[in-house]
Amino acid sequence: MKAPLFWTLLLLAAAGRAAETPNAAEVYRRAFEALPKLTAAEEQLLQKPAADASAAALSSKLAPALALYRQAANTPRCDWGIDLEKQDLSFKSLLPHMAPLNQLANVAAWEAERVKKSDPAAFVALHADALRSAGHAGEGWPLISGLFDATIRQRSLEALSANLAALPPDLLARLDAQLNAIPPCVDFRQAMLAEKAFGIDWFMRHLVAVSREQQAGAAATNFAASLRLSAVAAGGPVGLKIGLEENGGDSFWLGLGQRKRGIALLSADVRRGEALLFKDGQAALVLLQEKRIEPINVKLIRGELFRLLGDKDAQKVLGGVGTNSTRLVQQLMEASELMGAIAEAGATPVKDAAAWSQNVAAQVTNQNAIAGLYFPIAGGVRASMDAARAKELMLRTALEVMRDGPAAAARSRDPWGEGAPFSCRPDGDSYELTSQLQRDGKSVTLRLPRR
Repeated sequence: MKAPLFWTLLLLAAAGRAAETPNAAEVYRRAFEALPKLTAAEEQLLQKPAADASAAALSSKLAPALALYRQAANTPRCDWGIDLEKQDLSFKSLLPHMAPLNQLANVAAWEAERVKKSDPAAFVALHADALRSAGHAGEGWPLISGLFDATIRQRSLEALSANLAALPPDLLARLDAQLNAIPPCVDFRQAMLAEKAFGIDWFMRHLVAVSREQQAGAAATNFAASLRLSAVAAGGPVGLKIGLEENGGDSFWLGLGQRKRGIALLSADVRRGEALLFKDGQAALVLLQEKRIEPINVKLIRGELFRLLGDKDAQKVLGGVGTNSTRLVQQLMEASELMGAIAEAGATPVKDAAAWSQNVAAQVTNQNAIAGLYFPIAGGVRASMDAARAKELMLRTALEVMRDGPAAAARSRDPWGEGAPFSCRPDGDSYELTSQLQRDGKSVTLRLPRR
């Protein structure tokens, strides 16, 4: 059997298995359709729990949608069908599921509060399902999806912590096991790397595609006409390197981010097998698998920019880079590298995400107008993600405190505390767990009742 045929059959088999695997997104959409239209009084009732007849009636009305939501939350695979090769960057068109998903998570939290005294097992199960659905919210437009993920999580984590003392030991053990099986909130580094690929790198590929359609007669004047790709090396400590041969000159290696003989390798997508070279206001597309370099004439049609980004963001881009097409491509390449560097720096915990974001924004905006568009919004999202992750860890610590007493907190590790544990102090009829992570000028805390 020839190798290409073997891989084709393998991919087809994998695709068949994926098609047979249940998709939570399809069940969620049925839940969205089952959501009833609520009256103003019912909307008001959803804002706070109640145990009266009106709350019971509302619970019955919401039950079909809630049942589907919980079924979806317990379905591991969730594929919303979001196309990274999008043609529209608008939030509503790409993430129409976020608002109803958050609404159903709120319904689950309300129902859990309504039944917590009569059915503590249902209280735990409802919040566990909400935490699972938060993970499903994390797919899509990375920063925005991560914000929804963190918002849903924090609501359930705080509710569970506040009611631990009312739960019997078997339910506490069940909750501990469920928390261990639920993936944590997406972290900032992952979100920024995805944002880089989802936004800036995609936009560069789109410009290349547009230019290739308009490149008639441009090849002869492009610097790439005198280049040949001789070798490709990917991975290892140096990342991507390509070997180039120039007419009338010796061959040389060019690494990602390097510039030699006036040629810079400023962007690459190894998965797609493409890289971009830049020299003297010109660009060239490197097809890594074919070992071929294709001259491109990058042109940006003003109407295309406004169609893709919308008026507000398009004006920001034009205000930062002007209408010069090659300058825009250069800024996009630089923005991609900056976003990658910011993502890697984001792997190191910071105690105050807002202050960190302001510092990054000041530095990045001066270097690159496009990268600067992501701040300080990205800092606010990071603050939410970090707070959710801190509360996840503190809830696990809280379970140990409930089992072994407050001394158990000394075994914890606060990622924002340089290896120190979360602090645990009595406060009336509660304990207060505190991280050194700051949000809105205050330490992130989690309260749990004393038995």
